[in-house]
Amino acid sequence: MLAGLQEGLQGQWRSLRADLFPKVVLLDLSDPQVLIGQALKAGKPVEPVWTVPVPARTCREGVPVAIEALGDLIGDLLLEHSSLNPGLVVALPRELGLWRLLSWPEGAQPAMAVEELRERQINLKWPVNLEAAVLDVQPMEQQPGESLVVGTSQEALESWIEVFAFAGGSLRHLIPAQACLHVALEAELAEAPAGQLVGLLQPSSHDCQLLVWRDGVPEFERTLPLAPDQLVPALARCLGFCRSRLGPGPIRLFQGESLEAATAIAEQLGLPVEMADRGEYGSLHLAGLGRLALAR
Repeated sequence: MLAGLQEGLQGQWRSLRADLFPKVVLLDLSDPQVLIGQALKAGKPVEPVWTVPVPARTCREGVPVAIEALGDLIGDLLLEHSSLNPGLVVALPRELGLWRLLSWPEGAQPAMAVEELRERQINLKWPVNLEAAVLDVQPMEQQPGESLVVGTSQEALESWIEVFAFAGGSLRHLIPAQACLHVALEAELAEAPAGQLVGLLQPSSHDCQLLVWRDGVPEFERTLPLAPDQLVPALARCLGFCRSRLGPGPIRLFQGESLEAATAIAEQLGLPVEMADRGEYGSLHLAGLGRLALAR
């Protein structure tokens, strides 16, 4: 009788826990030194946003090397902040995300674009061979005959899948960090006038990523130093290059997180740096993850 009562209470607790705790958890691993997590409940981000340092020497260049230790860390955080077996939507470390605009000689994307890329051995100037990469190819409606190729190392992806096998939960999506930022800025990109360059400065714990779009298409990416006295001249050179290559249109500049150099950029380059709208999400990457999770 007591055993039956205990089982009944455990079942009620599991049901109550599922109602109280969200079933989808967003994990931002874009900065390999910091893990940011937030849950979705009823389609909305909820508090708290939790941030923890990633232990030293668990990752190398975005690839997990201490797989079980990292999985145990994430698993403990999931037990603390989510329901049993949550669905996980994850932004991969920035270093692993690769993308490139590609023009097709025939003027249109082939039906079997990934196979065509590999068969033609097209050089995308990536650090990983196409045969060893997971690829996705999407036609660019704004630029007929061009495609956006997104990829990552198959070996690195499998290592992260193994991490989450130790962590528990149900892994739904592993998304390149750059794709998360693109989705988070979709509204701003859509409202940009033709020819306007839209730039995003996304600081991390040790550097600052610059992304530049024109007409909604990602055209340029560079890693800049974080210190203001180095970042401002480096940014000026990058924007000068973009204007010379993409056209001398106006530039609208955003910051994904609070950027120490924002005032210096406005004063020295004459470019105000707007804070990107991330709503109630704990980071701009989480905002992109949330929108992707709700759209799928």
